Amino acid sequence: MSNNPDPSPPIPRGRQKLPVPSDSRQQIVELHSFYGTREIARRVKLSRKVVRRVLAEEGCLSTAPRSRATSKVEPFRASIEAKVAKGLTVTRILREIRQLGYTGGRSILAEVVRSLQSSLQPAVRRKNAPKRRFETPPGQEMQIDWSPYRLKIGGLTRVVFAFSCLLAASRKLWIHFYRDERQSTLLEALAAAFLYFGGCALCVVMDNMTTAVLGRWAPDRQVVWHPRFLDFARHYGFQPVAAAVRHADRKGKDEKAFRLVWDDFLNGSEFQSLEELNSRTLIWLDGTPEVGNQRLHGTTRVVPNQAWLSERDLLIRLPDKRFPLYEESVRHVDADCTISVNGTTYTVPPSLACHAVAVHLFAEHFEVLDAHHRLQYSRRYASDADKGKLIIDPTHYATLKARHSSGGARRLQDAFLTRFPSLAPFVRGLQLRMKGLAPVHLHALLRLLDSYGEQAFLQAISRAQDYRRFDARAVQRILEQLCPLPEQPPRAPLGGLGTSVIGEVEHGSLTDYASLDTTQSSPSPRPAHSPQEDSHGS
Repeated sequence: MSNNPDPSPPIPRGRQKLPVPSDSRQQIVELHSFYGTREIARRVKLSRKVVRRVLAEEGCLSTAPRSRATSKVEPFRASIEAKVAKGLTVTRILREIRQLGYTGGRSILAEVVRSLQSSLQPAVRRKNAPKRRFETPPGQEMQIDWSPYRLKIGGLTRVVFAFSCLLAASRKLWIHFYRDERQSTLLEALAAAFLYFGGCALCVVMDNMTTAVLGRWAPDRQVVWHPRFLDFARHYGFQPVAAAVRHADRKGKDEKAFRLVWDDFLNGSEFQSLEELNSRTLIWLDGTPEVGNQRLHGTTRVVPNQAWLSERDLLIRLPDKRFPLYEESVRHVDADCTISVNGTTYTVPPSLACHAVAVHLFAEHFEVLDAHHRLQYSRRYASDADKGKLIIDPTHYATLKARHSSGGARRLQDAFLTRFPSLAPFVRGLQLRMKGLAPVHLHALLRLLDSYGEQAFLQAISRAQDYRRFDARAVQRILEQLCPLPEQPPRAPLGGLGTSVIGEVEHGSLTDYASLDTTQSSPSPRPAHSPQEDSHGS
């Protein structure tokens, strides 16, 4: 017989389940008829896990699995699996399957999506350092940034660059896609964002992009701004702010916008062209309920478009004159009236042939100017499918002598209407009034177009069309009144011939002025100089 005392009962392992008071249990059961477990937990100040355990112990929760045959999600399971495989969010999947006829709620869909996500890719926990949240008053700050995306455009995978501008207070967002990130593109994108918001904030926060920040110097790492970007900032009246290096949290609001655009719009989408991408982006921003700027923001709990209405009056008003946003270069027009821009050849008006012209390169189009600095031709860049090809505008060759005259009048009319479709009433009136002389008037109109430029020509011919004066002479008189041509072309700057002529001038000789050393009025001759002295007596 052992003398050891009775062994103590075993100590239970694991965390002990705390008992729930009876009055709290009764309150949980009563609230279950009206609210879900989340709201019940908030009211009784217990965790949802404890609330679910109490409901299960009281027999209020059904532990039987949901019948897949009666589930509202089951008819759309194949579509949901395809969308989960693409990485779409629950919010976007819910919006898209509702268009297919889904009538269920978000919670049941979220359960299915989570189960599919866990089967496709296990969750990975990340250890993030704590971050500091901050808010800015209305009209105080904008945040801008670039982000590249690889998208299906026209059946091919292409890289485009998204420019994002976010009002920090209202969270209203502007997104536009461009082909590059050059400085002229950045300035044009910022000007378009200011126009969209109706003004600009007091300061614009950005990272250290090389198109705006040349570098940092001194121990305190002061920012060296690009001179042209500083001129742009002074023109619009904002203060540029460059975030510290490797400090993405300073403009974290704008960084989250890129994730929202990818998850809720770009991921899994295809586009026919860059123009379609930008038009659909604008619809996603402001044309779709509960999406983009019309969604209820998770932090502010206010719709960004509604919050922007109160912030708009605090923004800096835009100046009347726009900043020159283009990149200027000089190109030579060949004898066949063609010019090369960004690797693509375009035809230009024949009056520019064999001349050097100024070309203004914008982000989405270019302009060609004549020697008088008047706009002669403007068009969008060729699409990616036509890049590198010869882009011909038939109206540019309409005034030139054709090799074959058959059908030339009809081709001239078609080319004129292709370039100016709004002038169809004028051409129709010209045919009815001038009959067989209509091609002669069209040739005269194209010569006026080459002489006065496209902008002035359209203004004059539109006025003639409004007054039903269908002839080229009337358009010419209007042009002479609106913008008369100078009597003589401006004198060209000194070129290679002038410098060559100046270079052929012989060096002057001081011996030609030796007579000035003697005075004719002097009565007595001057003494002769010694051989050691020069002719000037130095």
